[in-house]
Amino acid sequence: MMINSGSIVRRNPVIIAAGVDEEIVMMSSDCGQYFGLSSVAAHIWRLMEEPVRIDTLVELLCEHYDIDPASCEADTLDFAKKMLDAGLFEEINY
Repeated sequence: MMINSGSIVRRNPVIIAAGVDEEIVMMSSDCGQYFGLSSVAAHIWRLMEEPVRIDTLVELLCEHYDIDPASCEADTLDFAKKMLDAGLFEEINY
């Protein structure tokens, strides 16, 4: 799956998630597999209550963590691709 900064992603609605301190533990109800998100990944998950463009996520993360936009975009795209491959995110095509 090829995504870019203009791609719109959302949480997969079949994922059950619960906060544990600053992290999130999730389970896929489709396959019964468990996942854990670090505090930064959990922050991204929380920002995705509604479908969101990758570039909007990058902007919000840069503001929150005061980081370089280019490296933030690369890291966010890499993370989103991994989440899509794992079935935790879905890409929205309008």
